[in-house]
Amino acid sequence: MRQPGAASPRVRLYCFPYAGGSGAVFSGWGERLKPEVEVWAAQPRGRGMRFRETPFDTVDAMVAEYLEALRASMDLPYAFYGHSLGGLVALELTQRLTAEGFRAPEHLFVGASPPPHLGLLHEEIGHLPDEGFVEAIQQRYGGIPSEVLQEPELMALFLPALKADFAAYERFRFGKTRPVDCPLTVFAGAADAMLAEHVMDEWERHTTGAFEKLNVAGDHFFLTASGDRVLARIRAKLHEGPRDTARTQVQVGG
Repeated sequence: MRQPGAASPRVRLYCFPYAGGSGAVFSGWGERLKPEVEVWAAQPRGRGMRFRETPFDTVDAMVAEYLEALRASMDLPYAFYGHSLGGLVALELTQRLTAEGFRAPEHLFVGASPPPHLGLLHEEIGHLPDEGFVEAIQQRYGGIPSEVLQEPELMALFLPALKADFAAYERFRFGKTRPVDCPLTVFAGAADAMLAEHVMDEWERHTTGAFEKLNVAGDHFFLTASGDRVLARIRAKLHEGPRDTARTQVQVGG
């Protein structure tokens, strides 16, 4: 889903949302990153305009669908941003595209996503009945808005996609693959109760290029609290000159 913004972009940024999220998570990014960066936000099955489509419940199926679309739009240098589950999707897409001979991304950005080689960091919940699943989600993330919780019809639309996304993540098994050959910036929420900042350091092993970890204000969904700071960093990295191999940690926000 292409966002309005850049008319003659130099680079294209593809964005992938967290579990249960839609392309609306990245609303306004195109306007805020123009004129040189064009933003495309993934719209997964089972939400938004695709709410009638059955959600995928494996990462492989998600990646396969995105790959089909990406192969037809590789006319510009590109970058990925993935948040939580979207970070794993973005990494897998980078691996698959480069294995097929496509150019590597200009940059890979990952937010609030556990390094996949560590496996599951928490007990599986995707298989639970709806009531138990919702209770577990609220205890962990508080991620379902009260206005949705109180409306059975909205929950009936929202839950299948969220449960499918959790099932996909929990079924995923990271194999032995080479690190990506592009710069990698990861963002860690300072108040993320489910993902300690130091765990994000482990992403360093997934790139042969420059690595940078930034600590930002906010919880697991820190784009609400620190969206401006995250976008500023994305803009800065996509406007940099030649790639380097620097490995740094930066404190951004509180």
